[in-house]
Amino acid sequence: MKTSKKITTAAALLAVGLVASGCAGSGGTGDDGGQITLRVAGQNNEEHPNTTELEAMAETVEAETDGRVTMEIFPNNQLGDYTLMYEEISQGTVDMGLISTPSHLDSRLEIQFLPYLFTTYEDVHEHFTLDSVLGEAMREIHSEQSIELLGFFAEGFGGIATNQPATDPADPTVGKDVVVRVPEIPITAQNTQDIGYNTVSMPYADVYQGLQTGAVDGWTGGHPLVNYLQFEDVINHYYQYNNNFEATHVLINQDTFEGLDEGDQQVLTDAGLQLTENSYTIAEDMEIEYRDKLAEEGIEVVEFSDEELEGLAEYSRETSWPTLDDPGQIELLEEVTDSMGVDY
Repeated sequence: MKTSKKITTAAALLAVGLVASGCAGSGGTGDDGGQITLRVAGQNNEEHPNTTELEAMAETVEAETDGRVTMEIFPNNQLGDYTLMYEEISQGTVDMGLISTPSHLDSRLEIQFLPYLFTTYEDVHEHFTLDSVLGEAMREIHSEQSIELLGFFAEGFGGIATNQPATDPADPTVGKDVVVRVPEIPITAQNTQDIGYNTVSMPYADVYQGLQTGAVDGWTGGHPLVNYLQFEDVINHYYQYNNNFEATHVLINQDTFEGLDEGDQQVLTDAGLQLTENSYTIAEDMEIEYRDKLAEEGIEVVEFSDEELEGLAEYSRETSWPTLDDPGQIELLEEVTDSMGVDY
């Protein structure tokens, strides 16, 4: 059973209006051999690694297509947040994006954030690729929304950042005496509770103030870079739980992609694969760099041994995963874990 939902009539009407006002890409490289400039949505600032890699992809695409295809990048949510951008890419009012993937149109997309689906970069490099079972499933889900998946950008493993010390952080059976903000993803909240934290749900935009005022003692999900850049002055401890893996997706409107000639489609496909491959090394290196930066600011950085991470993963898979009740998610998780040789 699938839980996919198509975009609402209101969004479709909005898209029609945007097309009429000229917001989509211009030109084309089909039978007329013309040129096209792709409008590309980005969600991070110009210095962020995924923006610089997107710019490198744009240079490659322009060079390899002899200027037939150019990418005009709009970083830092200039065109809107990732939820809106996903819908506009689906409608073709924005051509491309390197963005997070909202799950309101298809809840199966939440599986990629499942706690402890992966615990190491070796896992990610083998099982979070375009040709993996998970990657093929992501491609199919996006295709149902008229979107082509060109690649992933590995952002890194998340952890829990707090301004109060957690009690016995490596033992999931011990209460941590810390209240942690969780996103509105039930399995994430459940797992955070299962490994010993008290939880409260609040919008991401309110987390900084929540840490300042004491409404929460910490938050879950962020990798070292985002904690350093956005929360360094309101946290005192960072626990590298590897409890979720974050990746943004390189997406292009399906009609736009299919309107390119086959050679230019292949250039975009190859460039997306190269961006994906580059991102694994970048993410791992950035984790190390920004954990060190957190430590330099006086923040206690706690890393867990391979044995401790595996113990946390086994506990979470046995305790938290069975609480999934979405049939589409369960079916996909069974397929993914079978391919990984992980018990579910």
